[in-house]
Amino acid sequence: MSTNEQQQNTEQLTMLKERFPHINENKLTRVLQRHDGDFDKHNIFLICIFLDQVCARLNQREARCNKWESLETRFGPAITTLQQENPSIQSFKRFRLLKIMERFEGDLEKVNEFLQKVETKHCHKDRDTSTSRYQRREELKTKYASQLAQLATSGINVDRPWVLRLLEKHEGDVNKAKFAECDTKYANQIAQLEAEGFPIKNKRILARLLEKSNGDIDIVKQFVQERQEKHLKRKEHRSTSPTMTTQEGDKTCRTRHDFNSDDLENLKKLRLAGVHGNPRKVLATFHECNDSIELTQARMQENKDKRCHHREERASVADIHNAYITINEREDWPRDIEQVYLDGNNMMFVVDSLRRLCLNRAGKKTERAIGEVAAAWNQQMHIPNVELIYDSTRQLDQIDTVKVTSAQPTYKTTDDMLVDIVRRPENHEKNKRTVVITSDRALAVLLQREGCLLVKPKNWFAHCIMVLTPDLINSEETTSMITNASSAATVKTHYNFDELVRRIAKIDI
Repeated sequence: MSTNEQQQNTEQLTMLKERFPHINENKLTRVLQRHDGDFDKHNIFLICIFLDQVCARLNQREARCNKWESLETRFGPAITTLQQENPSIQSFKRFRLLKIMERFEGDLEKVNEFLQKVETKHCHKDRDTSTSRYQRREELKTKYASQLAQLATSGINVDRPWVLRLLEKHEGDVNKAKFAECDTKYANQIAQLEAEGFPIKNKRILARLLEKSNGDIDIVKQFVQERQEKHLKRKEHRSTSPTMTTQEGDKTCRTRHDFNSDDLENLKKLRLAGVHGNPRKVLATFHECNDSIELTQARMQENKDKRCHHREERASVADIHNAYITINEREDWPRDIEQVYLDGNNMMFVVDSLRRLCLNRAGKKTERAIGEVAAAWNQQMHIPNVELIYDSTRQLDQIDTVKVTSAQPTYKTTDDMLVDIVRRPENHEKNKRTVVITSDRALAVLLQREGCLLVKPKNWFAHCIMVLTPDLINSEETTSMITNASSAATVKTHYNFDELVRRIAKIDI
């Protein structure tokens, strides 16, 4: 090493010692040597960043150790006594128990109540929580011995833990664990992708993508590129969102632990009062309620009730699909129906020809065509009351036995009008013999609660074809492979809705 290099090395080492006086000089020298003697300003800057991160991690570890020691000093004897009195909490880590004691400020009664809730929450599990992972694995091996033998015969490494997890998840169904063969099946393609420096490290993901693309490497690359683009978009969205951007002055983004002493004290009081959740959101609600714990409790409970209500509504909307009447034959239409309401706006886009009329600004023709189809259908069905309702229409002339109604101006939408009709006291008994044609799931939830029967518009148009023009039904038999040795034939039915509209309403577009 030349004199200039030695002098430069000494200067850089001196600068690092001034910046990090608590780090040993030998360690600083070894860090400098990692850069092969290239001690430019850029490398020194990177070294400083690295050492800052190391110091932050050490400080964090030291703070954690200090907290552990302080909690052990405060609550250690109480924890030991608690474990002796309740053997069921032996599986809890000691540090977790210490944090629970800190949360309730050493109140053993509240701690016992909290631990009982935790035990009750996990009591539904089939196996004892004290059962070791090894024992559980051996139980699964015994339970699925025949399936494991079958998979081993297929060349699958059954010693991998996820094989047992898949068998347990799918109740021993070997066919659903078939993608386990992908690692072996596409070994050459995976090796080729790895040689090209492919970014995905998880081989199982590569195997699944190759299975999805039938082994086509180019398609897999396209999949991964699209996935990376979506990831970058999400990352950019998070970085540009108001909560993530950092600005100067009062709008500077605070770190996760940046709470002052008053905030921490308020959080402790709120936790003791039973208010839990995101600390920042809890504090924001607390300040909105003029620093009142009682008002904060009421506000948080109100928000929780709203979330539960919305969750129940979403679950109801998701399950409403099973409430619709399926019509595969003409006789599937329910008997003794006295009233049928058709959600007109909801039916305009079911048939291609009617949808094209709407897009061509011929809404009046569309409304008339649906009414004429409904009138022809009711001539065969003889239902006493059939009403076609639109949000807003001026074509209120009755079409044969079909009454045409506009929700406006009395109601805002057809949904509001239908809900009001079925909730009238005189209709409570009639709702059992009332059919509503709509695909609006939110509306369907409300109507089902009132006892109405539901039919989707597409099924209703299909029933119109069954009643009026059965020659427009085309049944096609398709064969699908279930296993390598067997196959099943299914019949798929096609309905020519456009021809139905052309024949009945004389519309052809």
